[in-house]
Amino acid sequence: MFRASRMALIRVVLFTTVTTLLSGCGDPVKEAKTAAQLRTKIETALSRMEVTGKVPGLAHRHVTVDPDSGIDGFAIKIYDLKLGTAEIGFQAFSEMTFSLSRSDATHFMASDFKLKPKPVANGPKTSAETLFEQLKNETATIKVD
Repeated sequence: MFRASRMALIRVVLFTTVTTLLSGCGDPVKEAKTAAQLRTKIETALSRMEVTGKVPGLAHRHVTVDPDSGIDGFAIKIYDLKLGTAEIGFQAFSEMTFSLSRSDATHFMASDFKLKPKPVANGPKTSAETLFEQLKNETATIKVD
């Protein structure tokens, strides 16, 4: 009898632990779809900024979007970023990172922008600030399903 009640207790504890862990994980398929949608929308926004010249000298190679449970959102990396022009000064960056945290169920807010290496001249600094503002504006309007 003691053994049966002990087994029942172990089952309850195990069930509670598994349920708690699974509820914190979210739906990985949904997160992957959201990340893919965000990547497409960020790539489109960057391409538009490159073509229109809104950010002087902007060029990039690749964007990744990964779920980040620490911010209830996504970690964004833009690789091989170039900012500035010959007239104002230019610089190449190995990567730019920022976070997209959820502002509600379907919208996001961009923050925590970082460039590697840091800008060393005024032209790239000004272009970086413009890029950050443009990305904040663009990502505020992103809506995912």
